[in-house]
Order: sequence, then C-alpha cells, then structure tokens
Amino acid sequence: MKLKYLFLLLAAALIFSCSMLEQRKVYLNKLQAAKVKMETTNAEDSCAIVDILWFFPSMKRCGIDKEQVNLYVCKQESTGDTLYVFAECGPDKALPFFKGVNIMKGDIKRKDLKEVIVSVPENFIIPKKAKYVFSELLWLED
Repeated sequence: MKLKYLFLLLAAALIFSCSMLEQRKVYLNKLQAAKVKMETTNAEDSCAIVDILWFFPSMKRCGIDKEQVNLYVCKQESTGDTLYVFAECGPDKALPFFKGVNIMKGDIKRKDLKEVIVSVPENFIIPKKAKYVFSELLWLED
C-alpha cells in the first residue's frame, strides 16, 4: 500500500514539475558566443571538459522547429566559466553522468540563428552576455 502511494506521489511531482516548464525564445544577440578553451593541444582530439549543472531537454517534438534545441547549463572545469550549450534537438537520452563530459572541438558549430527555443522552468533566466556555444556533448566511459 505504501508503495502505491509513493508511486502516485512521484507521478504527481513529475507531472507538476513538467507543467512548470515553458517554451521560451532565447535571443542570441543578448548573449556572447563563447571561445571554448580546449584542454588538450592535439588538433584532432581537442576537447573541453565540462560538468553539467542542469539539463533541459526540448519538450516539443523534434524536427518541427529548427530553432528548437536542448539546453545544457555547464561549468567548464579549466576556467570555471558557465557555458550554455545548445545542442540539436534529438531523442531523449539518459545522461550517464554529469561530471567530466567533453565538448569536442570538431563538434562546435557556428549557427546563423537569431534565436533558439528552449524548454525551461518559468523562473529560469539566462543572464545577458552569458557565454553560449552550439555543440553536442560526448560522454567517455571507462
């Protein structure tokens, strides 16, 4: 019986927290494109190591809007900078871990978008002049 109530409580919390997410436009001209400092000097395998602080997957079905992206809020290990990583909208994937994730130099994209659409809590704010990058993240597991 207790397990049933616990399940219902968790389901209600999930539904309530998801309902507090909203689709929001982020105007890139108010932010600063990041010059990501690479940890390694090998040109082919240059990467930056980040820790994921928050992950906001797209709530909309992918492919409808090219501006629809997933948002990872990360902290770069070497500089301590907060990076807002916009990744192409894709199927939800489990995040195997949040620490020591890689941004590969070859995965960083330059996009000519004026805005992107993210799914974030209604009280979430990206500060003006925050550093952002368009990239996929890479999880290397031992």
